[in-house]
Amino acid sequence: MIITAIILATLAAFCLALGTHFQQYAVATMAPGPKRRATWAAGLGLMGMVTVLNVVALGLGPVAIVQPIGAISLVFAALISRRYFGLQLGAPLLISIGVTMFSIFAFVTTSAQFSHELVATEEAVTWLLALLVALSVFGALFALSRAGHIPRVIMTGIIFGTVAAATHVLARTVVTEGLPDFETSGSRWWMMLAAVALASAVGFWLVQTAYASGPPETVLAGLTVIDPIVAVVIGAAFFGEYAGLTPMAIGLLLLAAGGGIAGVWMLSQFHPRVLESKSVPTGRIPTDVPAPLSPEPRTPAHNSQGIRS
Repeated sequence: MIITAIILATLAAFCLALGTHFQQYAVATMAPGPKRRATWAAGLGLMGMVTVLNVVALGLGPVAIVQPIGAISLVFAALISRRYFGLQLGAPLLISIGVTMFSIFAFVTTSAQFSHELVATEEAVTWLLALLVALSVFGALFALSRAGHIPRVIMTGIIFGTVAAATHVLARTVVTEGLPDFETSGSRWWMMLAAVALASAVGFWLVQTAYASGPPETVLAGLTVIDPIVAVVIGAAFFGEYAGLTPMAIGLLLLAAGGGIAGVWMLSQFHPRVLESKSVPTGRIPTDVPAPLSPEPRTPAHNSQGIRS
C-alpha cells in the first residue's frame, strides 16, 4: 500500500508541475480570450487530477511520506521550464532546488520514524474543523489584500497543509471503517468534507494570485515545503500521529524546516526571471519573456475624407 501511495504521489507531483505552468502562463502572460481560458482550464483539470491522486495516496500511506513527495515537482517544473520556456538552469537555481528538496526529505525521513496510526477523537476533529473554516475566511481576505508574492505562497501552503491533514483523516476513516452514515457519529465527517472543499477552493483562488506575481518554481517550492510541515504538525498536535518525538528529532525537524524555508527564499531571490525583472528598467519588458498574445490586426479604417487611420 505504501509503494502504491508513493507511485500515486509521484504522478501527482508531475501533474502539479505541469498544471502550475499551464495556469501561471495563462494568468501572467496571455491576453484575455478563448485560448487563455482553455489553457487555464487545462491547468485546472491537472490540479483536479492532483487532488484525486493525493486523496487516494493519503488513504494508503502516512501523510509524512506522501506529502513531501510533492517536492519532486520542483525537478519536473525546472525541466518543463527548460524545455518549453527556455529557462537557464544555472548554479543558483539548481542549488536552491537542491537545498529545498534535501531539507524536505530530511524532514520526512525524521518524522516518518515516529509515525503512528492516527486517533481521530471527536475533540480533535472539531478543532480541525474550526481551523479549516478560520483559514478559509482568512485566506479569502488575504487573497483580496495587497500582500506580496512570498506571503501569498506561505499562506497558500498553510491552507493546503491543513487540507492535506484533514484529507488524510477522512481517507483513513473510509479505508478502516468505510463511508460513515450521516448520523451523530458521521455528521462531523461530512462537515469536515465540506470544510475541506471550501478551504481547497480558497487555496486555489489564493494560488492564482501567487502565479500572477512570481515564477511557478517559487510557488511549487513554497507549497511542497510548507504543506508537509503543516500537515505533520497538525497530525502530531491533534491526532497523535508522531508521538514519542525526542528532543534530538525535534531539533532535526526544526533544522530541516529552516533549510526548506531558506531554499524557498533562495528561489525567490535567484530565479532567472526574478533577476531579469530586477535588471530591466521600469517600463521595459525583457526580450526573452513570453509576450501576451496579440489581438487580431485591425483593418485600416477610413474617415470621411477617405484618409486611412
